[in-house]
Amino acid sequence: MLPFALPERPAVTRIRQRDTRELRGSPGPRMQSMAGFEDQYSDIVDYIVRITDEIWVDRAIGRIYDTYDAGCVIYSSYGVVRSVEDVVASTVMTLSGFPDGEAHHLNVAWSGDEAAGFYTSHLGYSQSTNLGASAYGPATGKRVGLRFCADCITANNRIHTEWLVRDNGALVRQLGLDLHDTARRVAEAPRGEILTLSVPTRMDGQAPRRWYDGPTDTVQGWVAHHFDQIWNGRRLDHIPFHYAADAVAHWAGGRVASGPRNIGALIIGLLASLPDSTIRIEHVSWSDETDGVIVAVRWVLEGTTRPGGMLGDVPGGRPVFVMGASHLRFGGGMIVEEWTVFDEVGVLAQAYRA
Repeated sequence: MLPFALPERPAVTRIRQRDTRELRGSPGPRMQSMAGFEDQYSDIVDYIVRITDEIWVDRAIGRIYDTYDAGCVIYSSYGVVRSVEDVVASTVMTLSGFPDGEAHHLNVAWSGDEAAGFYTSHLGYSQSTNLGASAYGPATGKRVGLRFCADCITANNRIHTEWLVRDNGALVRQLGLDLHDTARRVAEAPRGEILTLSVPTRMDGQAPRRWYDGPTDTVQGWVAHHFDQIWNGRRLDHIPFHYAADAVAHWAGGRVASGPRNIGALIIGLLASLPDSTIRIEHVSWSDETDGVIVAVRWVLEGTTRPGGMLGDVPGGRPVFVMGASHLRFGGGMIVEEWTVFDEVGVLAQAYRA
């Protein structure tokens, strides 16, 4: 049972609770219409999993030219990239610093079709050893693991738009580095194109803004209500209505919370660092997986910094945005597991740069 209705659509590859070697075996027959895509892919989930493994595990870096548009646009907390050559260069640099990486696919939610383009939200976990110099300094020899979420729009076998979020806060901590010192160094680096956002303020004129109070029988309506009421409306007393009593949340920085009250503490911690912030939902997609339906939400939280809370001793009064993604797994009509990814280093770098 779900708290909303989902439309019918083609069945695609399920990846959860499956061995990676099985996923990389011979693809099955084409399961959905994918005009312009290579014949080897059975569906859009199979496409995302296979090209990720080819590029990052097999080191077939040149496959980027086959699977990314020449003028692709990549958005992250650090700015905007507008060239496939920049994607190739960034991949080479990352693999140089972490050459023995392995990728684990946690979920691929999707929406769209061959005419409009497919939207995918790929939640993954990578493990590697820092054996070379990286953007964070000399090699440390330490084994690290972090979650990432790559939201892509793909048409005719090529990704043309991507939003990339990596849990670099967890990475930096595992490297043994200070989070704020690292953010200061990132802030001092030359800047490229800056991502400009405009999230609604908390006031509508002189009155408090009215948050979403519309229908919740669709996945989009339910998500709008969930984030508006809890995050924007600050009604954390609604959390027990949305999360199971034993729900588990995996958050940025390696944080884990169990139960509605502790999950609420995570949200309060982030809001304490951005007390005037407002969250905006940018896209919603979903997957019908082995262990339940998973709803993927890409969002942006924008506000003004204040020392304290999850971001620690951040400079106060600095406008910043948090580009984030949450994958919510449902069971019995409630959220039973959540993965929320955002980049603490990228947010802190904005504050130190402002």
